[in-house]
Amino acid sequence: MLDQLLPLVEGVQSRGALVLLKWDGERSSKRCTVVITQQSTDYVFRQDSDDIVASLQAALADYRAKHEH
Repeated sequence: MLDQLLPLVEGVQSRGALVLLKWDGERSSKRCTVVITQQSTDYVFRQDSDDIVASLQAALADYRAKHEH
């Protein structure tokens, strides 16, 4: 499922956003982090969770809602 989101991630990146996916082995819960930032629009999305796919989907939806008018 994550590979199906890569074209959307690339689209966000092509608009100048930074996309970060992180898996933290030191945490016992909410071990995945998704961050999308875009300096030109002061946009920041960050979510820690146990489901990286759901968090990335939420991040991309939030980015689209705030950048596509």
